[in-house]
Amino acid sequence: MKESMRKAVIIGAGPAGLTAGYELTQAHGWAVSVIEKDEQVGGLSKTFVFKGCRFDIGPHHFITEHEHILRWWQHLMGDDFAALQRFTRIYYKRRFFHYPLSPLNAITNLTLIECVQCVASYVKAKILPKRSIVSLQDFMINRFGKRLFQMFFKNYTEKLWGMSCDAISADWAAQRIRNFSLCKAIFFAFFGRWFKKYAPRTIQDTFYYPSRGAGTLWQRVAGIIEQSSENVIELGQNVIGIEHDGSCITAVLTSSSKVPAGSSCIVRRHEGDYFFSTMTLSSLVQALDPVAPAHVRAAACALRCRSLIVVNLIVNKPFISPDHWLYIHETRVQHIRVGNMNNFSSKMVDDQTHTALSFEYFMSTEDDLWHWSDQELIALCSREIELLGLAHQTEVLDGMVVRAADAYPIYDAQYQEHVQCVRSYLAQFNNLRLIGRNGTHSYNNMDAAMLSAMDAVACVQEYAMSTHASKRECTSSSSGARL
Repeated sequence: MKESMRKAVIIGAGPAGLTAGYELTQAHGWAVSVIEKDEQVGGLSKTFVFKGCRFDIGPHHFITEHEHILRWWQHLMGDDFAALQRFTRIYYKRRFFHYPLSPLNAITNLTLIECVQCVASYVKAKILPKRSIVSLQDFMINRFGKRLFQMFFKNYTEKLWGMSCDAISADWAAQRIRNFSLCKAIFFAFFGRWFKKYAPRTIQDTFYYPSRGAGTLWQRVAGIIEQSSENVIELGQNVIGIEHDGSCITAVLTSSSKVPAGSSCIVRRHEGDYFFSTMTLSSLVQALDPVAPAHVRAAACALRCRSLIVVNLIVNKPFISPDHWLYIHETRVQHIRVGNMNNFSSKMVDDQTHTALSFEYFMSTEDDLWHWSDQELIALCSREIELLGLAHQTEVLDGMVVRAADAYPIYDAQYQEHVQCVRSYLAQFNNLRLIGRNGTHSYNNMDAAMLSAMDAVACVQEYAMSTHASKRECTSSSSGARL
């Protein structure tokens, strides 16, 4: 490395980590080292190839309200970035409801009594709203009425998060659907074609997608980072320690994730001037050396994530449904969403007589389902596909399983208090930046994770270039800025 260059160590090669690496590479004057525990870049935005089929870790789509993020994607992918018209539905009581809402479709699928109950419940919520909004359930009932909440939100949400809706913080809904309401859904269902640019993100009907899977964009980003001889992306490296001197992070220690149990491992030391972390706040704090105070470690341990298993099936049918994905509000099955990869791009399957389907199961790593074998999970999913009427289980040709232990940060009633405790402690490390979904414990979208990385890089650039860097503080209030 040239003596004049600054060294950045990035923990995690998902969208946030790779965005930070790319931005630093474009800025010049930086040597970038990206550390990734998996054997493939992309984080939750990977694409796997299995027997001629391409599967994302659940269906991904590229959508943003930020024009510069869209330009960033388009610059990278060029013509291989198609605009698609989203088609998604909700499966409820063996019927398919359009999502976003289509009034005629909803009226056709509901009985007259159900329609009356939904309207009455909604009117009641508007006339007599709950004043204290603490939980997700409070938020949803106020926004949509109790009946619609029970029909289209409760079962799905509780399977996703593994807890009752009255135990989930209202922050989740305020962040994910803050600009969405039943009135807006109805308005845009009837008049959306004339007001598309004003539609809330939740019901926007256009998204972008690379022809061979979401992960191809991040593989391209990784390739650009590694074009510089000063940069490196190291795969299969587990973080086992993070050294600090009380005011700065000094090094990250890693070992190979492939070392057999009982074997000695080679510890690698990654020194740097600045460190960007996308690992969970819990894992980050537990890795610190010297150790963090007991109350900080306790707060970090209390920050939990929901785990994800994706069962990918190859089905011997050329067509199963027109949906990009289906939301499954059904108590008879354990999965909550089905992605049809064929409908994202014809290049997602080599054999056009086959369909590639992804089924998402959410759980805790302590749950029995997490410990099932791949074959047991494929058998379960094959039975469930028949229960939904999508295909007969004998039409399932093969399958593969992907596990993600820390997929979605959980917003329980105390999470804000725990996050604040951890962030207050980490603020003493002036060369550490927290970025991405897990790095900030924020259940946000891909573009928001990227923005946190871009903001962090801009902040570090300003901090590093200042002649009085040691006396200055970055004043940005973004999640990726100095703590």
